[in-house]
Amino acid sequence: MARNVLLSFLGRNDYEYCFYTYRGQRSSYTRFVQTAIYELFRNEEPMDVIIFATKEAKESNWNDKIREGQQVKGIQTAFQQIAPEATVKLVEIESGQDESANWKLFDSIIAEIGEGDTIYFDITHSFRSIPFVALIVLNYARLVKKATIGALAYGWFEKLGRPNEVKQLSPEQRLVPIVDLTNMAQLLDWTNGVDQFLRTGDASLIKELTARENRKVFCDANASPLLKREVEKLNKLAKQLDRTGNSIRTCRSLQVEEEVEKFRYQLEQVRHSQAEAIKPIVPILDEMEKKYSNFGGNTIINGWEVARWCVDNGLIQSALTMLSENVVTAICRAFQLEVTNVEIRNDLHSAIRIIIRRTKKEEWEVHSVPFVEEMVEKLLPYRELLKPFGEVAELRNDMNHAGVRERPLTADRFAQRVKTLLDAIKPFFEEMAALSQ
Repeated sequence: MARNVLLSFLGRNDYEYCFYTYRGQRSSYTRFVQTAIYELFRNEEPMDVIIFATKEAKESNWNDKIREGQQVKGIQTAFQQIAPEATVKLVEIESGQDESANWKLFDSIIAEIGEGDTIYFDITHSFRSIPFVALIVLNYARLVKKATIGALAYGWFEKLGRPNEVKQLSPEQRLVPIVDLTNMAQLLDWTNGVDQFLRTGDASLIKELTARENRKVFCDANASPLLKREVEKLNKLAKQLDRTGNSIRTCRSLQVEEEVEKFRYQLEQVRHSQAEAIKPIVPILDEMEKKYSNFGGNTIINGWEVARWCVDNGLIQSALTMLSENVVTAICRAFQLEVTNVEIRNDLHSAIRIIIRRTKKEEWEVHSVPFVEEMVEKLLPYRELLKPFGEVAELRNDMNHAGVRERPLTADRFAQRVKTLLDAIKPFFEEMAALSQ
């Protein structure tokens, strides 16, 4: 069963009492940031608390002790008094910082995270390499255990001053803010989402992240109108980015240009964002823009570019479909023919095959012989440039029929062969583009 879990590290220092504050709320007077985070972040649901501590830290701060002649509460007692309903577990860890110790720490933290848990990670008393290991654990747990981040928190005790200065402060002066670093940690999610998009053209993770951020912000009574507006813009961008990729993956060849332009418009809306939560994402937007940078002002050339985009993103079947159909679309645009007329397109496919194979007229199987005669005459000068189309059609049939045919191409040869054909047929697109001007 998924839980809310507070993961924290206990140090050896003699912590001072203070009030921790977060978004206008104040914790109980405590030595331990862990009890404060529990109080301020738990909402209506209790959290399981996992405290990681070395043997030395356990001896210093787990149990009550005497300090300067007075009894000082340990963290176990502090939780019993401040949050008696909390389930608190101590996990002892090694004090070493070598690679072996870090791997053991990684294993110890992962072992305490269950499937679907919401993690509240306190890094206030993390030292040396622990914050780095903690971030790796968070990222790993989200991928492997489908965990989510509730908060990444830091108690900014240093703001009160040096230890001797703190001792001079009254309780009411000891107000320590808890800094929420969750947005910084979520930059890892964005990096993963953009990496997925750049490698495959799949923007589904980016869309999911923005939808999550949108819900979180609009449910937050303290969110500013500016942040809400900027997050809404980001959400629109992600949806459009996903629609643009889907238009290519589903071979909506006549919609791609329009979707790319919509994406560019939404990108510019987000690029000028002033909200702090959005700013870390802005540099990544340039990488998104590069993905569609080759789509220019010439519609016919864009027909070739979209097939290249498919090849670059591993969409071999889509590449073959786009290439096969966009050759015909290029002819339609160059000779002012109706692009969506099925009979015209079928006859153009036939005309290309006739030109490549030099098929005799009595063997033609076409809808309109006069139209095909006319187009064969017009396209005959481009015969050499059209030759790769024959193999494009063969490979498309090979893939569409799942290789159930004589001498199917092996899987490992498809991508390279399609790349070769793509380069070979580009001059035909360029000729059609020049003819259309």
